[in-house]
Amino acid sequence: MVAVGGGVASGKSTVARQLAGLLNGVHLGADEVRAAEPASGLATFSRSFEDRVYGDLLQRAEAALDQGRCVILDGCFARVEERERARRLAVRHGIPFVFVECCASEACIRQRLAARDARVGAGSTFWQETHDGVAARYEPVLELAPGQHAVLPTDGPAEPAAAEVAARLRALWRRRLLPAAVTFDCWNTLIYESDWELAHTLRVTRLREASEEAGRPVPPEEATRAFDAAWTRHMEGWRRGEASGAREIAHWGLAELGLHDPHPAFEHLVQAFEEASHTSELHAIEGARESLEALAHAGIPCALVCDTGLTPGRVVRRHLDRMGLLAGLAVQVFSDEVGVPKPDPKAFRAALEPLGVAPEHALHVGDLRRTDVAGARSLGMCSVRIRARHDDLEPLPEADFVVSSHAGLRELLELEGSRRNRRPTSASDPATETGDP
Repeated sequence: MVAVGGGVASGKSTVARQLAGLLNGVHLGADEVRAAEPASGLATFSRSFEDRVYGDLLQRAEAALDQGRCVILDGCFARVEERERARRLAVRHGIPFVFVECCASEACIRQRLAARDARVGAGSTFWQETHDGVAARYEPVLELAPGQHAVLPTDGPAEPAAAEVAARLRALWRRRLLPAAVTFDCWNTLIYESDWELAHTLRVTRLREASEEAGRPVPPEEATRAFDAAWTRHMEGWRRGEASGAREIAHWGLAELGLHDPHPAFEHLVQAFEEASHTSELHAIEGARESLEALAHAGIPCALVCDTGLTPGRVVRRHLDRMGLLAGLAVQVFSDEVGVPKPDPKAFRAALEPLGVAPEHALHVGDLRRTDVAGARSLGMCSVRIRARHDDLEPLPEADFVVSSHAGLRELLELEGSRRNRRPTSASDPATETGDP
């Protein structure tokens, strides 16, 4: 789906019609929708009126997408919300989205506006005023990933410009569906912890045992409070982009219990956290192994980009190996080893550089918008959010694609000869609880 936008008289409608022809797509214009609305709205371009216009426009687009058609939207798309609604529609259908922003010189636009007003009648300033009103409320395009936004100069003829954009879009879509490499998140993407409450109880027990070893027995509720405070500190640091793990969490937990001096109990607790923090069962997510095998069969290398908490990378590797997943991950990057968690670009580059693949030719699969999606977008990687175990509803930018399972991921990438799934996500799919990094 392509949204062609820009200011009034920027040439967007001409470009949109040209693109529809070149891409064999359906052209849907906001002006046509406005013509079907009350005439008073056309004169004011009020926000409530425009909300109705773009809502109707996207309903028409959804009907065309349901028929498997390529859709070219034609409107100013002056507000972030208007562009975001269009992008979210494409995400729901599991298809690429690009916003083509048409830009013409001030002299060219004024010339076009004068010609339009002349056709309205002598002395008319309707189009001049309309242009100025849209320009005053036009919000810069800062919310889209680089691959989702193209700026098109439109002073000259529309045909060559539209042909150039169509060629770029075809190349972009081919590249996004045939990545040179795929990186995966770990928790809730490839593996999951089946019983978080049991794991939490075990961790609190380890902290109580360490405290008693250090000479300060504590009741379960005090140990629970201390562990939760330490874990919260770890999570707050993680959200700030700081890497911490079992050693830091053990130190903070014991400090909450008033134990600051070095003691053998500290090292015992670190070891217990690292080796036994996931004593509850760990499982591979359904279809994860099949996805790695299908990518290997297609000649597409895979890497892991994993944020660690209590369980360090060396232990996670053992779990992945036990589940038959490690062999499919040519490179494994862990935050406790690289020194930074996602979305820091360093973590993604550490996975891609050994593979010799540039970020714009790679795809990342993960479950979290703040880390997986944002990190991939920052480098120009294509992103896929997987909802197999956790549906992240945090109000942050969405991935390029959303899938509900590894089977949906393989369909999206057209692996194993499967047909592409045109609706890889559904709002009716149940959300599940998230585990911890």
